[in-house]
Formats: sequence, structure tokens, C-alpha cells
Amino acid sequence: MKYIHSLTFKLIALGVTLVIVGSASRYLMMEKVLRTGIEEVVNAQQLSLAKYIAQDIDHKVQVRRNALSLLAENMPQLLLQDPARLEIWLRAQTMTLNLFPAGLVVINADGVGAIADYPAVAGRRQLDFNERDWFAAVRDGADFAIGKPTIGRAVKEAVVNMAAPVRAERKQTVAVVMGVTPLAAPGFLDLVESGIVGKTGGLLLISPRDHIFVTSSDANMRLKPLPEPGINPLHDQAMNGWRGTGVTKNAAGNEELSAIVSVPSANWYLVARTPSSEAFEVMNTLLAAVVQNSVKVSVLLVLSLVALLLYIFRPLKQAAAHMRAMAEGQQVLTHLPIVRQDEVGAMVSSFNALVDKLQISESRMSYLAHHDALTGLPNRMAFQQNLAQSVALADRQQGQLALLFIDLDGFKNVNDTFGHAVGDQLLVQVAARLRGCVRASDMVGRLGGDEFVLLLTDNPNAEQAEQIADKVIGAISQPYDVPNAHPVLGTSIGIALYPTHAKAADQLLIVADTAMYMAKRSGGNCHHVAR
Repeated sequence: MKYIHSLTFKLIALGVTLVIVGSASRYLMMEKVLRTGIEEVVNAQQLSLAKYIAQDIDHKVQVRRNALSLLAENMPQLLLQDPARLEIWLRAQTMTLNLFPAGLVVINADGVGAIADYPAVAGRRQLDFNERDWFAAVRDGADFAIGKPTIGRAVKEAVVNMAAPVRAERKQTVAVVMGVTPLAAPGFLDLVESGIVGKTGGLLLISPRDHIFVTSSDANMRLKPLPEPGINPLHDQAMNGWRGTGVTKNAAGNEELSAIVSVPSANWYLVARTPSSEAFEVMNTLLAAVVQNSVKVSVLLVLSLVALLLYIFRPLKQAAAHMRAMAEGQQVLTHLPIVRQDEVGAMVSSFNALVDKLQISESRMSYLAHHDALTGLPNRMAFQQNLAQSVALADRQQGQLALLFIDLDGFKNVNDTFGHAVGDQLLVQVAARLRGCVRASDMVGRLGGDEFVLLLTDNPNAEQAEQIADKVIGAISQPYDVPNAHPVLGTSIGIALYPTHAKAADQLLIVADTAMYMAKRSGGNCHHVAR
């Protein structure tokens, strides 16, 4: 799990992610482009095929309509009273019989029974035709009608009936002539029934009026009812008159590319269809190859990145190990060697610059930790350390120390009157004057606020300490160089000697502080020696 957080792992993960994202993008782009192109090509081919077959069917229906209408127009109406001679006349209509091989039938105007038929089929002349859609249409004035494709009652096979009226001079329908064509008859719908689109696609001929498949290249669908609305969206559009190409799902839930064309003379429409799995087979093969190639590239990239990153980051890992050793105190803080002039080398160079800054900063922090930020004098902590060292040295050498505890008189009034900025300037000048009152071997310190201390280390006696105190009082009382202000200060000084007045450093400081308060009580701007 530790390796997961490494930069090497993250860069490898980034590289693999980029390959995957790039491959996915190429995959999606290629799929979109190829799918669009293949759809256009397949749709164009299917539309062209569907138009050709639809025009062929439409032409064959027109030929039959024309032949049947001509037959009705030329039929001798006197023969309607002589069924035997009418049958002979029908037998002589060979060209029309070729178009209606299941027979020609002349029906009474009232629809009950046939006057004659040829070829004669047992029972046909006794049928009642009033319930037939094609008969009702012609009877009610239509010049031509095509019936619902069905299994013929007389011929017992799938047929479609076409009818035309036989009219008297006053346009009165005196009979109806009907021609019966088997759907499987050669030269009629055989192109649909034998049609194959691609390897597994096919053709459908649909009658939207009758809600059935007229015929199909799939024998199981012939004369079957259409699917319910909502199952096939493209079929629903076609039922409402839409024609064109598109992608849809059939009743079985399989996606198909379909082209839909009208057969106007019969009010049918033709569908040429190809399963998407077949249409996009080449595309899917190509996309699978892209995926395999992407996997291979990803593996190669990972191996290459591992080798490259191990080489690149070796100096970085070494530098990190040295840095950790420095941080844990196992190694002195020092510069690291620059192995290469690259980004790693730049980082090491920056670290070396940081080491320089840290060393300077450490010196500065050490100074600030032991000196007053305003005056530059040793602060309370540094002074107490030096005082303890001086006491220890005095004990070894049987020497003497003098400590002067100094508190400024009137400083609070100056702060309140002229402000803290003026007060800070005074403290800086006071510190300078105190340094001038003692030798270099002595120590001047600021304990805080307006409290200062002097430590005389060269075996001073009480008289010498008082002389220094008087010198300090005189120096502090001098005018100060402060713009737009003329502050006046005095000072109260307490003097304590070691080991006369105290036996320890902290005790010496307390005694001197107490002596300073005695000077304050005496009116200030004076000194007082501890008793």
C-alpha cells in the first residue's frame, strides 16, 4: 500500500489512464464515424433494393388492375344470363388468366353466388361474397379493389383477390369480376418471398389497412398480424405514413437497419431489413482489434515507464534518504551532490539553497532568542544564563560581581504623552548610553519594559559600583534626540554585590531589584546599595 502513494506509481497510473482515455476516445470516435458511415451505406443499398422491388410489385398490381378492368369493360353483358357460355368466354381470356392463375370469377351484383368461374373450383359458385372487403368496395362504386390477403376459401392457399365492376350503360354495377392470384405465384411476389438482404436480412410486405404481413422472406411471418403499437417505433411511424430509413428494434428485441418504401397501387409498403449485428460485424471486428492494441500499448507503456522512472528518480530517492538522515539528526545539515542537470538536479540545487537559508535563519533565530528585538541587548533569558556563568566563574576564582538593577523614572508618562513610538526611540538611546557607561567585559541587558541591568565582572567593590551608578544616572538624565518632543527621564538603581549580598545568581537579581525599589521610595533618580 505504501507504493501506491509513490510518485512512480502515480505517473504510471497517469500514463495508463491517458492511454485508456485516449483509447476510449478513439474507440468512441471510430465507432461513431464507422457506424454513421456503415448506416449510410447499408441504408442506401437497402433503400435502392426496396425501391426496385416495390416498383416491381406496384407495376405487377397495375398490370393486373388494367387487365381486370379491361376484362370487365369488354365482357359481353348478355353472357351474364348464360353461365355456360360465360365460362367459355373466360377460358378464352388467356392473357388475363396468366395474371390470375387461381381463377377468374364473375359474381352476381347482389354478392350471392358466382355466375361463372374459370378454372372452375368446387364450391366457389355457391359462396356469399357480401362480407368480402373488395366486393363491398366495388359494389359501392369503386373502379378497382384489392382484398385482404388471406387463405382462399375455395383454393385453400394464400391468395389476394382483385376486383373490378361490370357496369351497364348508366354506370350501374350489374356484376363484379374478380381475379385470384396466389401470393406465391411466379412473377408476382416471388421477389419478396425469395429475397435475402445481406446474409441474414430479408424483406417484408405489409398491408397497413389490414394490419398483416402480406408476405415475407421469412415464411413464418406470412399473413401473420402486425405487432402491437409501441413494440417497434419505426414500424409505428411507417403505419402512420412515414417512409425512409432508420434503426429500430423488431418484435424480438433485435436491432435492425430498415428501409421502408410504399407500394401505392396496393396501399402496401415494403421493408428491407438487415440485423445490426451483421451490418456492423466488420466495425465490431475492427473495434475489438483497437481494444486489443490498446491493452498491448498499455502493458508496454507500464514496463517502459517503470524502467524510465526508476532511472529518473534514483537520484531523487538518494537525495530523499540524505534529507531524512539530516532531519533525524543522523547526518549534519549540509549540501547534497547534484548528479544530473535536470529537474531532480534543480530540486537538489534548491535544497542546497534552502540549507544556506536555514543556516542563516538558525543563526538569526539564535540571536533573536537571546537578544532584545528593540535594543539588541541580551534579553532576560540570555542575561540570566550569563549571570549564572559569571557567578560560577566568580566562585572558582573567588572573585566578586556587582549587579545594577535599573528602572527608568518618568518613562510611563513619556509613553502616555508622546506615544509608544517615541518611547521605543528613548529605549534605544538609553541602551546605547548604558553601553557607554561600562567596559566591554561587563554586560548590559534588558529585562523588559523600562527595566535594564548591568553586570560588573572585574571584581568591583561597592564604591566602584556606586560610581558606575552615578555615571548611569548622569547619562540617562541628558536630553534625548527625539523629533517634536523633549522628554525628560531619570533612573532608580538598585545595587547588589556577589557574594556579599547573595549566594546565588537568581537571589542576586532579587536583592538588586529590591534595592531598586528602595531607591524609588527615596524619590527616584538615585541609587541604593543593598544592606
